[in-house]
Amino acid sequence: MSPETHREKTPPPKGNPPVKEKTPPPKANSPFPSANSTPFKPGTAADSRAGVISTDKQSLMMPLEQDLQKTPIVEFVPMLKALLALQYQREIEPKRKASRQTHENEALQDPDTPQDWSERHFTAMLESAIKFCNDPTRSAYLKENLRKAFRTKSETQRYQPLVLGLNSILSDFQASRIGELEASNDFVFMVNDPFIIKSADVSASGVDDPSLRLSKDAPQCTERKPDIFDPKIAYLRKLMPENQHFELDDWINVVGHRLKELKDARDKASPTDKTSWDDISHCWELKAYHILRELHLAFLEQTGGFTVENVLDPDKTALLEAKSDGKAALQKRHVDLMSEGTPNNGQKRPREDDHEAKGRKKHKSGSSSGSKGRSKSSGSRGRSQSNGNKGRSGNSGGSRSNTPTGNGGSNVPSGGNGNGSSASAPTLNPAMQCGFYGVELLRSKWDRTHAIVMLLEDERLSLRWHDAQGCIGTESIDIIAQLPLLVVMILLFQRFGKQMRGNAGWTLQGKVDGKDLEYALPDHARSGWEMKGRRLVVATPLVPGDPAEPAPAATHRTRRVVGKKEPALKRSEDLFFKLSWREETRDNEAHIIETAKERAKYYLKERAGDVLNHLPDIKHSKSDLLFSTGFIRELLDINKDGARVPSFMLSQKLHSLDTVKPTDIVARLWEIIRCHYLLWQIGIAHGDISYWNLMVRNTGNGTYGVVNDFDLAAIMTPGQQSPTKQGFERTGTKPFMSLVLLGAEPGETIQRRCAHDAESVIWCLAWYVTQGMDNWREGSYIQVGLVKGGWVDKAHTRVLPANYRPGSEHLWRPLITLLENWKGRQQQVFNKGTLEYSDKINLEMIEGGLSCPKRPDGEEWDWMSWTVKEEDIREEDRVFVKTD
Repeated sequence: MSPETHREKTPPPKGNPPVKEKTPPPKANSPFPSANSTPFKPGTAADSRAGVISTDKQSLMMPLEQDLQKTPIVEFVPMLKALLALQYQREIEPKRKASRQTHENEALQDPDTPQDWSERHFTAMLESAIKFCNDPTRSAYLKENLRKAFRTKSETQRYQPLVLGLNSILSDFQASRIGELEASNDFVFMVNDPFIIKSADVSASGVDDPSLRLSKDAPQCTERKPDIFDPKIAYLRKLMPENQHFELDDWINVVGHRLKELKDARDKASPTDKTSWDDISHCWELKAYHILRELHLAFLEQTGGFTVENVLDPDKTALLEAKSDGKAALQKRHVDLMSEGTPNNGQKRPREDDHEAKGRKKHKSGSSSGSKGRSKSSGSRGRSQSNGNKGRSGNSGGSRSNTPTGNGGSNVPSGGNGNGSSASAPTLNPAMQCGFYGVELLRSKWDRTHAIVMLLEDERLSLRWHDAQGCIGTESIDIIAQLPLLVVMILLFQRFGKQMRGNAGWTLQGKVDGKDLEYALPDHARSGWEMKGRRLVVATPLVPGDPAEPAPAATHRTRRVVGKKEPALKRSEDLFFKLSWREETRDNEAHIIETAKERAKYYLKERAGDVLNHLPDIKHSKSDLLFSTGFIRELLDINKDGARVPSFMLSQKLHSLDTVKPTDIVARLWEIIRCHYLLWQIGIAHGDISYWNLMVRNTGNGTYGVVNDFDLAAIMTPGQQSPTKQGFERTGTKPFMSLVLLGAEPGETIQRRCAHDAESVIWCLAWYVTQGMDNWREGSYIQVGLVKGGWVDKAHTRVLPANYRPGSEHLWRPLITLLENWKGRQQQVFNKGTLEYSDKINLEMIEGGLSCPKRPDGEEWDWMSWTVKEEDIREEDRVFVKTD
């Protein structure tokens, strides 16, 4: 609701009861998102975003654009080596450890480091790829289709020959073992013809309420996209069950030459068997700008023309001498063409259709090989890409064009794929389009850890790695001059296990109430529309049910095996699941909650129930450091600050504040305020009080308010007034953050205090009474602060908001009065420094506006004055950081 909603021309007469202001009713089904807060750090563009995004296309694009602005750019070969090293960490080393334990040789150590293993296997793959490319018989089909693709300017006409060429690599190497890596042969490349994969619902993460999902009018930014993808053969077998006996080559023939038959099978498939983003591992975006010259393509025809040297550095290494003078001249011309694209001489590599480009902006395709073969040991570092396609000076002395392209205004036309785009689809530059694919892949499954997207702009290929820490892009390579590198990348994908394809494969099990429990998640459980951050997934888990009961419709569609009977599962009425990609520097949420409970018992003794009864009941928790986003950044020698690790938790189910009656809401909030204050006194700062993090627990003894979601919390020394650990100064969810925090400048030093969270509780009550103030969440911190502050100034105690919650009329006047008084005092304390800070005065101010109900048992005590005495603090509870 805008501030203007509360403006009145004349004050109402005194003594009149509150009247409902006559304004247009709010839109139906206003979405209430799951909280998804992001910590603020000076110098970053971190933003608190909710799991549900507006249907406006800009609301989808802006967060993604911010996430992509500082994409580090690395060279292509070091990225391939980093992927191999990561494969060693995630797939090879765990198998070796399991084997040693089986053979009781636990004392033996692996002789390999991830980097050593990577170097050895990359060298083996490159040698295999060069032999393949230099063999005119083995590589003929690949080269023929590359020629077909790049001799047409039509983007759509390139798709099928590229798919045929890529699949020929899979076919040739399907029986090859390279080092310790065997081909999996469980996927093929396929054209999205005209569109097979569609965007998943942009909805609240893990919501069970269909009304919280966005309308179908939401922009489908990946409609008719991507251009090429890699469905699993298991998916194809499900589509065409009569072909269960087909092997890799048979399916390559189907996707290459039996397209009508495949399309008919897709059309007849049931909705649950339609292709979706969770059926693929990687995808490709293609952009066609030019027809390649014959001189450029002629390099494909040379016998024995590829060597390690000219593949890794085609700009500076001479090609092998040809057998005839004519070919030698042709090769020399090719080297000249490859060196003409540097901005140093202001020239571009000539293309056959350059004359058609007059009068329009030309696409810049740098001559960089993007691959000097350097790894961390040779000191390579990623470059940060921000706001534009900036060149850089490489070791070769030439300025190179960084790909991905920038995220600001792009000179690159986006268009569709030639099949006609959806009317609602925004026009995106290639980097943004690839970013959308990355988000779609990341949120396609609840346990998706990363996504890999390729961008092929004419013959220039770059790769993008997406995870919860953001995007890492590579410089582009020329897949004509460096064809073996394309082959190496495909060989690598062919040898990836499920972990390297982004599927963690976590088994959800734990000991709940003393019993082992294995559970699952429903299909709709996925993160919100975001690339990086906590990527919160929340859902009601599915637990084993009565074998006689039918299994629900949505229970891991993609993990079913044809002919296998699924166990009966049912929604748990008592449990709640949450996955969060927390920052490595932050404490695990379950650890914070257990620390809070243990400290409450020690310091509060018989009063511990005022904390224990109002905290989540954690049944099981786990963090998996193996999937830290910092590993690949460390391998690439780029900044790993902000690395995130997946942490999941199973807890007792709680209920939202919407389930609380208006007559009871004040009592529940006071239980929360008391618990929060006592937590702060024993050294636990929550840092993210929001409407969705305040909940209630229903028990046989009544209903309790609960402070939930501690994954942005900080552990302090008992009695400490403010967390001193960096990154806790300004956390929260914008609609509920205090005005002081919202109004602070990004570089301003802020001491996080108990009052900031206490004010958030008051804003939660305002949200409850008004049933959601959607415009509070839009804009920057300062903009949201101005909107909220203006709302308080313009609200009148006798004029109810248009969308007030029925039955909450009695709360409106004291709420607005409290907010006015609170706002004035906090400004005097924090901004003007004319009043001293006091938790007790703040609590008394809240009590003066909203009286704290008496307890039914009559057990009252002066908790507002309670603190931990210095002499009572245990040594193990002292957090050894500098305090002011």
